[in-house]
This record gives sequence, C-alpha cells and structure tokens, in this order.
Amino acid sequence: MNPDELRKCIDTIVIVMMENRSFDHLLGTMRMAPYGGRTDIEGIDDLTRVDYGNPSANATLIQPFLAKDEPFLCDLPHERPAVATQLAKSIAGYAMTGFVQAYEHANGTSGQLQPPPMGLLTPPQVPVTGFLAREFAVCDRWFAPIPTSTHPNRLMALSGYTLDEDTYNKPLPSHDLFFEWLDARHVNWRVYSAGLPFLTLMPKMWPSLIDRNRFRSVDWLAHDFQHEPDGTFPQVIVVEPDYEDSPIHFSGHACDNHPPLPVAFGEAFLERVYEAVTANKQRWAKTLFILMYDEHGGFYDHVPPLPIAFPPPPKANFTVGFDSTGPRVPAILISPWVRPQGACNATFDHTSILQLFAERFDTAPYSAGVDARRAAGIASVSQALNPSLGYRPPPPLPTINLSTSVILSTTKPASSKARQAFASAVDQFANAQGKNALQSYPAIAQWMASR
Repeated sequence: MNPDELRKCIDTIVIVMMENRSFDHLLGTMRMAPYGGRTDIEGIDDLTRVDYGNPSANATLIQPFLAKDEPFLCDLPHERPAVATQLAKSIAGYAMTGFVQAYEHANGTSGQLQPPPMGLLTPPQVPVTGFLAREFAVCDRWFAPIPTSTHPNRLMALSGYTLDEDTYNKPLPSHDLFFEWLDARHVNWRVYSAGLPFLTLMPKMWPSLIDRNRFRSVDWLAHDFQHEPDGTFPQVIVVEPDYEDSPIHFSGHACDNHPPLPVAFGEAFLERVYEAVTANKQRWAKTLFILMYDEHGGFYDHVPPLPIAFPPPPKANFTVGFDSTGPRVPAILISPWVRPQGACNATFDHTSILQLFAERFDTAPYSAGVDARRAAGIASVSQALNPSLGYRPPPPLPTINLSTSVILSTTKPASSKARQAFASAVDQFANAQGKNALQSYPAIAQWMASR
C-alpha cells in the first residue's frame, strides 16, 4: 500500500510484541508436510538436514527436534556475547551453529541429547498462533533489529534506536519514543496491559502510566473496541502481555512466552486479543494487527542475520556497534488487507512499524536512523498490505483446549538482571507517584508488603 491507500484502508494499528522465541522454534515446522507443507515460508523442511546441526561440547551434532510445550528449568542465554556465539560468525558469514554451545556454556552442561535451544513447536502445540498463521500473513524474514537481548530490541521498536546494548539490572534511560512522535502529529494512542507495562522501566513515562486514557488494563480492550466513540478511540494501540520478568503478576502468572514459561498462557492471551480486535466488525474492516516477538531468546534459527550495522548513537552506554541484525523472530500480520494463508517474504525488523507510522501519519521519514535502515534493506510493513482486497469477515477461532503445568505466584523474587530492573523501577515508580501509582496498580502495594 502507498500512503494514500493506507489512509483510506487503515484506521487502527494494533501492536502485540511477545517475548523471546525464534521463527524456527515457533513457526518453522509449518514447512513440514505433517504441519501444513508451507513451501512459501522459509522454515524447517527436514529435521535430519546436516546443515541444521549444532555441535555440542562433546562433538555430538545436535539436530532440531520436536519438543513439548512445558516449563524450562531455566532461561536460555541471549545477551550480546551469547548471541555472538550462537550466530557463529566467520569470514564465510554466519553459520548459525553456536546455539547449543552457548546454552552449555551458560549452564555448565554438555552431552544433553535434546538441549532446549534446538526444540521446535508444532502448530497443534500453539493453536492460536497456528490459526493466525493459517488465516493471515506470515512474515518469514522479520528479524530482531540487533543481536542481543530484550531491552535493546524493545527500545529499537519504541524509538528506532537504543542507548543500551544489553538488559541491565536498572531502569531504562530516557529515549525519544514513538508515543511522543504520535503526540506531535495529534495521533491518538493507548496501551492496554495484562500486567505492569514495559515502560514502568522508563522513569520519564511514570506520569503517563497513571493516565487511564493512555494506559489501561487489557480487561478494557474488547469493551473499547466495541463501544468507544470514534472521536476518542485510539489509532495506535499497543497490547502488552503480563511479563515474566515483572515482579508482579496480576492473574498469578505471566503470559508473554518468555522462558522458562511455557507458551500455553501466551496462547490464551493472544486468543483474548484476537477476539477483542475482531469484536467490532466495522472497526475490524480498517484494522491492522501486528503480532511479533522482541528477539529470539536463545532459540535456534537457521537463517543468518542481515549484515546491517547499528553504530552507537550519541549518549549510548556502549562504544562498539553491532554488525548485523539479530536472528529471525515470529511475525504475523492480521487484517482484512492481507491474503488468507499468505506469506510475505520481504525483509522486516521492528523499525518497519515506524516506517509504517510515517507513511500513514506523516509525509516525511520517521527519523534519520529509521530511514537509514530502510536504505539498508528493511522494508515497511505497508509492503505486505494489499489494497485490492475487499472486506473479509474475521474468521472465528476454532475450539481451542490449552493445558500446561506451572507453579502460579502473584509475586516472584528478582533473580535475573531483567527482574532486578523491573523490581527497582516498580519501587521507584511507587515512591515517585505515591498513592496514584498504588491506585492505578493495586498489586504493587501487595508486592511491597510481601517483601
């Protein structure tokens, strides 16, 4: 779609960014005959292919395998040094053969026959994601912007740049966020959260977090889609899961798919979002729902990253830039304006959404940094949208039965850097905003009292 077509066809852009899964891990098996035989996507076609193998420390070649959706014993390594090991760069390029090595190094293990990084899920194990992939458009070349962990890649999505190279145990530095870009162009936006918003980590956003017009519980999403007047209904909506790294879980568990969490909770969350977004058929007719993941989370993917450099921006907390994108992540475009059971093979990353914003809501590039990524080969999401398609009623979800086992807890200790960062930010947010913070997020008071 060109900008004029976007303005005619798309009124509402909904963004859901889940956590820490690679394309091959979540969607790659769709290429295999038993799970759809989707030759239009670049997935895993044969588990025994030697070039998919990753050597372990004892020189055993570990092949991808069909895994179960169950809790992991621990998270998988995915900070910058670990990702460099996983990509296995050489003069010949990126071999993508270091996923087992990085996992064994992080956990002090070797010789495991089925190490978690090489596990693949099948469509029946992710029934909601599988339904969305069948009914809408899979993007099989959507890459994490940079080869590192959660916080930097989410900042790339929110800002088009990052001042951090890894996920640290402290709140995020201030960035120029796309919410401010939208405000400057009088574009209404809103965040709906199943737990604490990600931007609890950024102190400059704390006053906005208690603004109920800007930040609401996901419980309001379906109601607002169905009943809110057009004059106040947001044009850009971010729907957030309950993050595994948060010290507080509003419903007793996270649902962002971040290991060691199984994906069943995330599937239930996505089912809820899809039902809300499609509840108002008139609004659905002009809606684009973008589902993607922030980064690969240490899971195997066989497609090499793109050689797109990201130098340290001014005031960055690192001095050595990145030479490439990160690995591919799952991404699906859900809209009447994409072909059913389609695939888009254009090259995307999270800044593709910022390009879309500029095309839909402005006449100039989003920023110099985002435009540089466009010039390097990163396409806008608009390339996947087809203006010749007419209205298509939203296909109904089939009956879905989800089950898994996990210990539920409304609070959890800050045992990782990301959890430490969240816990520190929540403390500071509560102290800075006082009773307004506790009234907006009552679970914070329970968490503070439980320590």
